[in-house]
Amino acid sequence: MRLRRPDLSGLTAAIRLKTALLQELATRPSAEWPEDVDRFIAAVESCDLGDATALLVLLADLKEGIRVFTGFQGSGDPVSEPGPALPEGLSKREILAQFRLEIADRLRASGRHTPVVSAVVERLTHFIEKNYAARITLEMLAAAVGRSKRHVATLFRQQTGHTIHHYLTQVRVHHAAALIRQGEKIEAVSLLVGYRSKKNFYRQFKRQIGVTPIVYKTAVLGLVPRSESEPAAAEAPKR
Repeated sequence: MRLRRPDLSGLTAAIRLKTALLQELATRPSAEWPEDVDRFIAAVESCDLGDATALLVLLADLKEGIRVFTGFQGSGDPVSEPGPALPEGLSKREILAQFRLEIADRLRASGRHTPVVSAVVERLTHFIEKNYAARITLEMLAAAVGRSKRHVATLFRQQTGHTIHHYLTQVRVHHAAALIRQGEKIEAVSLLVGYRSKKNFYRQFKRQIGVTPIVYKTAVLGLVPRSESEPAAAEAPKR
């Protein structure tokens, strides 16, 4: 059964607003970031985008971009846990209000301090970034930095607040989202970012982004997949 094509009127304008916000965050002082986000939210609220799923995906994609400036990758801050799933039936204003709550405090905190990680943890993150598509084990990471498995796992969690597995998952999903935006087939994306199980890929992607890869592709690219479908019966609830 083909997926219903969402109402994507206003999506182009919203994407332009998202791109403009990321450019502002990249070039303006961090103290001004909360105001930039407030202007973005007001502009999106006024645009014609009315499809809730498209809006949720757009905001999830924006959070991925914001992580470049405020997340652990590249700046030393720990990556964030995925937020709780939003209840269905929220209005556009309610979705944007939730986004403001999730992002505003993080941006303000990022402007106040820049935590520093050790050289060992920095090497670990670089190793993961370079090899995320391969099968990465704790033994491999420990060998890469010349430390014991226990020391590596403990140090990483102490300095980032997250497990190595959580960080690896976020890196993989971040790259998966980028590949989907480039038009790659979802089944290929799963393999390209290191998942041999399509079911596990779907589960991790939805946990991090908030929607399945197909919904993400449909909303971001305005496509209705014809040959790709949600993982079959294995993910269907049992009666």
